[in-house]
Amino acid sequence: MKITVFTINPIFPDKVTGGASKHLNYITRFLGDQGHQVEVLCPETEELGTPFGLHDNVEVFPELPFNLPFPQPYAVSPPDLSLIVSRISKRLTNADRLYIHDGEWLIPDVYADIPTIASFRDNIYPESVLGTFVGKLDAIITVSDYSRAVIQNTAGLFFPGLSERMHTVINGIDFDFFKHVDFTNLASRLGLNPEEDIILLHPHRPEQGKGLAETIRVANRLVHKHGLSQIKVLIPEWIGSMVSSGDSIFYNEMMHLIQDFELIDNFKFVPWLPVDRMPELYSLGNVTLCLGNIVEAFGNVAYESLACGTPSIVSRVGVHRTLLPDELIEKVHFGDVDEVVQRILAILEGKEWHPDRVLQALIAKMNIQKQIQSYNEIITNCKKLKPITFAQPDSTRGTAYKLPPWVYFKEDFIYHDFHGKFENASELASLARKSEMLSEESALKDGITHEMWQAWISKSWIVPVDHLKE
Repeated sequence: MKITVFTINPIFPDKVTGGASKHLNYITRFLGDQGHQVEVLCPETEELGTPFGLHDNVEVFPELPFNLPFPQPYAVSPPDLSLIVSRISKRLTNADRLYIHDGEWLIPDVYADIPTIASFRDNIYPESVLGTFVGKLDAIITVSDYSRAVIQNTAGLFFPGLSERMHTVINGIDFDFFKHVDFTNLASRLGLNPEEDIILLHPHRPEQGKGLAETIRVANRLVHKHGLSQIKVLIPEWIGSMVSSGDSIFYNEMMHLIQDFELIDNFKFVPWLPVDRMPELYSLGNVTLCLGNIVEAFGNVAYESLACGTPSIVSRVGVHRTLLPDELIEKVHFGDVDEVVQRILAILEGKEWHPDRVLQALIAKMNIQKQIQSYNEIITNCKKLKPITFAQPDSTRGTAYKLPPWVYFKEDFIYHDFHGKFENASELASLARKSEMLSEESALKDGITHEMWQAWISKSWIVPVDHLKE
C-alpha cells in the first residue's frame, strides 16, 4: 500500500523538533516495517530542500513552500498556496491513503477521492483547531481522552456522527529507551556537578505558554528566599531555522526577567539535544517542570521524565489534570508559585514517592507498540465515507448543559484552559455541586438570571450535551 503523509512541521534527518515529529517518526517507520511505501510531504526549510530517507520504505519530500518559522504557516502568497496544492495533489494521484499528522491540511477537496485519516495532536494551534471543523475526514485519531472530549464538545456540536469516526490512541513511550541512564558524560559536557548542583529541567520550546516565566519565578523564590544558590535551571536553545520573531521577543523578555531577579548564574542554556540524549537529560535532573498554561493534548515531557525516574511537576491544565492520578504525578494550580516551591522542597528533602508504581502505570497506559499498531490498523483499514453534513444544534430553556472538559473548579473559582486564568464563578459552582447536568429552566428556578446563564455560555463555561454521543 502506498501511504502519503502530510505534516506542516518540518522534518529533519538528524533532529526532532518536538513530540509531534517524534511520534511521526515512530508511525512512519512502523508502516515502512510492514512493507508499505510511505512518502512524507513537509515544508521546505533553509537547511533542507532535497528528499531524504528515514527508512528503506519511508522517504521525506521537503517541498512545500509554507511560511516558516511558525506561527501562521498559511501566510503564503496565492502562487505558493497553488504550488502546495499542486504538489500534494500530484502525490495523491497514485496513493492508497492520506494520513494528515496533526490535522493541519485545510483544503479537503484535495483528498475527496482517497481515504483520509488525521490525527489531532494539539488543541490550540489555529490550523489544528480549524482542521477539526472540516467534517470530511474518514477517520480521526486523538492522542488523549481529554483531546477527544474537546473535539466532541466543539466541532462535534455541528457535525453529528463525528464521534463515530474518532479513535483515541494514547501516545506511547518507548520504555526500552526512556529509562534512567548514566548521565555523567552529559553533566560533564554541560559543566554541571550533580553532587552539588540542584538541577531543574525546563525541556520545552521557547514559546509563551510553556511555563518559562513561571519557572523563573520559582527559581527566584528558591534562590533568594530559601537560599538554594546551587539551583541550576536547564533550558534548551531552539533550532535556528525554527526561531520566529515572536520567539526572539519572548526570549529577550525572559532574559531580562532572569537578570532582574539576579539569576544569571542559576540558568544554563543548553544546545537542542537529539532525541537519543534525552534520557540522559531527564536522568540528570532532580525535578522536571511543566508549569505552563498551554493546553497540552498529551504533553510528552512530563511522562518521559517520569519514565526516566525523575519527578515531574505539572500545571493542572489540559490533559495533565486527568492522564495520571494525583498520587503518581505532582499537580499544581497554574501560576501558584508557592505551591510549586513547596513541592520542589519536599522532593529535595526526600518526599516519599513510588517510581515503580509510576512506571507500572505508565507502561499500562502508554504502550508504544499498541500505539503504532493502532495507527497502522486505522490507516490501512480506513474506507472512504460520505462527508458529515453540518447541522446547527437547537437550544431551548430545557436543553441540558454541562461543564466542558476545559474547565475545573478550585472552590468557587473556575479555571478555563483556553482563557488561562481563574475567575469567580460561585453561582455556577453551587449549581454544579448539585448536579452534573444543568439547564436554563432549572437554573432560573435557583435564582440565576437569563443574562447570567447567557454569560456562562458566552464564556464557554457550559456546553450543551443533549445531542452529543459521549
